[in-house]
Amino acid sequence: MKFVRMLVGICNDRHESTWYQRSGGRLGNPGPARGHNELELAIDIIAMGGGSVVLGETRALDEAFLGRSSVVRPRVLFIPTASMDDEEYVDGFTTAYSSLGAIVDVLRFHSGEASLARSKVDTADLIYVGGGNTKMMLQLWRATGFADYLSNAVQEGKPVGGLSAGAICWFRVGNSDWPQYEGIPGVNTARLPGLDLIPLAACPHTKNEGFRLSEFREMMRTEGGVGIGLDDNCAIHVRGEEFRILASQPNAVAHRIQWVEGALQEESLVPHDAFRPLHEL
Repeated sequence: MKFVRMLVGICNDRHESTWYQRSGGRLGNPGPARGHNELELAIDIIAMGGGSVVLGETRALDEAFLGRSSVVRPRVLFIPTASMDDEEYVDGFTTAYSSLGAIVDVLRFHSGEASLARSKVDTADLIYVGGGNTKMMLQLWRATGFADYLSNAVQEGKPVGGLSAGAICWFRVGNSDWPQYEGIPGVNTARLPGLDLIPLAACPHTKNEGFRLSEFREMMRTEGGVGIGLDDNCAIHVRGEEFRILASQPNAVAHRIQWVEGALQEESLVPHDAFRPLHEL
């Protein structure tokens, strides 16, 4: 179960238009985006499949994330857009990361902080995106121009990460449960385009939500390319053209999924600290 759902119910997309009118519009032009060939040595992303930060389930992953900064007390920008800036979630994250030595700042889009987005991103040592409704989050980011600004920061080397929605948003496409947030009967998950900073498909919660892995397999049948499923308490760390698999709990693994000439190829990726070439996936 995703952390946000363990705390409170999450509101749906109908709040977005109200917030956008209140926020004052777009963030402005962040400049031209760069292609993958120009960011090969820059991106540094830890994408976590799920788990509870507050209960300490993801502690080893959180420590690895904080280790991406050379600062003794790194400034972590927490972005809880997908949970509608849920304050209980914010408080829990702040307590957990403060206990690990971080200084936590928060960017609350639903409270009209769009004008602060650039300065908060620029002054952060690390950026962590929380879980919740991925589709609503990305729609809001794109409507305000924040998606482009954040993507450029990542391409320039800003270490980022996140859990669930905050994991799949960095990929070319994700398997998302947005149909459940929108109340679509009988539909658990659907394809959702991401920020395309990692040229793979991704799916969170492949162990803790029983429908996830099977529905991700079916999505990949028509999607093409390679997909990475992440159990709760498992993460993929992509650094430039390299990757490694991390875990904070026993038996948490990643799943490589690809269809080749109509046949499913699936492999469990066990945690490994050493980086491997991304093209080997």
